[in-house]
Amino acid sequence: MQNVSGNTGDIGVTPRRQGMVPTIFREYRDHFGLFWRVMLPVIIVSLVLYSALFLLSKLWISEPQWTFSTSAGIIAWPSDSDRSTGTFRSSSKSTGVHSTVGFNGSSCDIGLLWLAMCPLALVIVHQHRGENVTSREVWRYTRRKVVSILGACILMLLVTGGPFIILILIIAGFTEFLIPDLPAGLSTPIILFMLIAGVVAIYYLVKWSLCNQCVIIENLPAVAALRRSGELVRRRWGQFFGMYLLLILVGMVFSTAVLGLTLLLFSVVSFEFAPLREVLQSGRFFGLFVGGQVQITLQNAPVWAIATMGAVNTLTNAVLAPIWAILTTHLYMERAGIYEQRFKETVGSETALPKANS
Repeated sequence: MQNVSGNTGDIGVTPRRQGMVPTIFREYRDHFGLFWRVMLPVIIVSLVLYSALFLLSKLWISEPQWTFSTSAGIIAWPSDSDRSTGTFRSSSKSTGVHSTVGFNGSSCDIGLLWLAMCPLALVIVHQHRGENVTSREVWRYTRRKVVSILGACILMLLVTGGPFIILILIIAGFTEFLIPDLPAGLSTPIILFMLIAGVVAIYYLVKWSLCNQCVIIENLPAVAALRRSGELVRRRWGQFFGMYLLLILVGMVFSTAVLGLTLLLFSVVSFEFAPLREVLQSGRFFGLFVGGQVQITLQNAPVWAIATMGAVNTLTNAVLAPIWAILTTHLYMERAGIYEQRFKETVGSETALPKANS
């Protein structure tokens, strides 16, 4: 397979044939079944991971508290009895219902479903070439690129998350060994550092947002794919950021509403969640669409509720994953100048999939 990047000519010369929103709806509708068949292995892995985390929480925390939230799904916390043994130093959560304002950062990600971005992108570009593909074929081809995909992911995590990890380690070291009570005067530099690190992280996340397509379509290694993505995003960073921000906001509202409806159903069928009924059946439910959050913390949560919340969270991520894949892949094709018929002429057989029986 040859590198596609050398044959695309001037980038960005092919106009968008229709709006991005209609394109996303049309492709999601037309290829709904194929998208979900491609995501099925990752969905299963996510569900298994939730089960493993549940078991680990039961093993490591003798009496865990469980927080069910409209923004973060479900989280396990150590109880007061665990703190008294010295096993955990973090404070326990107070039980009961709490309402807050502001989206939680975990409400805008799609978890492990990011692992399906490359095969989903491959499906989209082959559909534009008029070629039918199967989930088995795209995963077989994706496995050949696993080193480049993981390498690009690790490099992105190091650049975007490295400063935060270093700061956490420094603060933990100071509070544990050097200065048990961190002076209040250090809070301002810490906040300033986090703001700067956040801006840098956002910049590189947008700049490298097309690296999956560069790996899977152009057959590039990790570093070259990140560099190529930066070239494609150049001079359009603000436009890309605006599109991603809009999709993040829509995804956050959708996830919060789905989790809110799930908790409302819990409050109807289980007395443990009954205190949520008054909150979610009032006008505050509509506040979930504009940044409101509702959560309940229980000392002994039913196993069925934990399992259901984990499944709902995973399926919600699966609903959003193809939208991200469609958006980023179409942005890639537009910027690389290989849209529609030109894509067929430019790429040819360079992204041909291996046969299913090979």
